[in-house]
Amino acid sequence: MTDVQTLQGVPGNFTATLRTRPRYVDMMKCIACGVCATKCPRGVDDEFNEGLNKRKAVYIPYPQAVPLKYVIDKAHCIYFEKGKCGACEKLCPAGAIDFTQQEKTHHIQVGTVVLAAGSEPFNPSELKMYGYGELPNVVTSMEFERILSSSGPFEGRLVRPGDKAPATRIAWLQCVGSRDTHEDTREYCSGVCCMVSIKEAMIAKEHGGDTLDTAIFFMDMRSNGKDFERYYSKARDEMGVRFVRSRITASSRRMKIRGISS
Repeated sequence: MTDVQTLQGVPGNFTATLRTRPRYVDMMKCIACGVCATKCPRGVDDEFNEGLNKRKAVYIPYPQAVPLKYVIDKAHCIYFEKGKCGACEKLCPAGAIDFTQQEKTHHIQVGTVVLAAGSEPFNPSELKMYGYGELPNVVTSMEFERILSSSGPFEGRLVRPGDKAPATRIAWLQCVGSRDTHEDTREYCSGVCCMVSIKEAMIAKEHGGDTLDTAIFFMDMRSNGKDFERYYSKARDEMGVRFVRSRITASSRRMKIRGISS
């Protein structure tokens, strides 16, 4: 709930100006019981679960949030839209809802600043040949991570997002948007996708059992970390994950692929 506005000073003596946005929930009173979310009538796409399910306008951003306190999403709250509702305020047993909270500014002294720029996931929706955004059972790696998670939209059950039926065949398509010179793609290798897909395939095998058919379609296997090659061999030789060296092209769009594609 806090953003850095300005940073002034010299190494060892910085003054950081921080803006804290209103939570509309008193953190000293909130006991994280969840009554407010249960009674909230507004459903919103859950960003943490990659939009695969809904959350409420009053919610905890993710299961391990610190502090474990609820927050009201002002942009989707009926009270802020229409001036009525207030179900969370009426039913909160701790009286923690406070619609009067205002934005606050803080000035703190710090000696060191860490810039964590992060990165942005590639959006495959522009690559029409793969059907992402059109076919409900075509998902990204991040979405599949949430499908596998016990705190995810399907509580760890390996099901297809389109019809919630158990997945029986899963294909991972590698290098989507990378190692490619076409428009809206990247020429370089991400360096992580190979091992991420192998990990996901192995976990999927644990969820789905020996009858689950898992296949990774790859250009080159980049297993260049400590014991990564051993991990790759275990998936192929012991777990039954199939590896198919290939480059999925536009013609593959005509194939009928059942299950989930990542």
